[in-house]
Amino acid sequence: MKALIVLAAFLCLAAANKAPRLAAAAHGGTLSCRGLESLWESAGGSPAAAFTAAEIAQAESSGRQYASLYNTNGTTDRGYWQINSVHGALSTFDAAGNARAAVRISHDGRDWSPWVTYQTGAYAGRC
Repeated sequence: MKALIVLAAFLCLAAANKAPRLAAAAHGGTLSCRGLESLWESAGGSPAAAFTAAEIAQAESSGRQYASLYNTNGTTDRGYWQINSVHGALSTFDAAGNARAAVRISHDGRDWSPWVTYQTGAYAGRC
C-alpha cells in the first residue's frame, strides 16, 4: 500500500512538472499547421477560417513566433501572421496577441487582402 501511495505521488509530481512545458509549447515557438489552427481558434477566430489562417501564417513566417521583417518603408512585420507595425500594439511577438491581431485585421477570416501572401496566392498548399 505504501508503495502505491509513493507511486501515485510521483506520478502527480511528474504530471505537474510537465504541464507548464506542454502549455508553453501549445502557445508559442515554431508551430505546425495544426498548432496555428488551434492558436487562431483560441484567439477567437472562426473555425471555418482556421485552415486558411494557418496557411497564411506558414507562408508569412514558416510558423515561427519570432519571425520579423524590416520593410523598406521603415515598418516592421512581427510574429506568426507578420502583423505590421502600422497596427501599433497589435504588432507583437506574443503568440496569443499576434493571433488576436490576425483575427481582428482579417475581420475573422473574411478579408485576407492585407496579407501579400494571400494576394499572390503564395499561401495556398502550405498546410
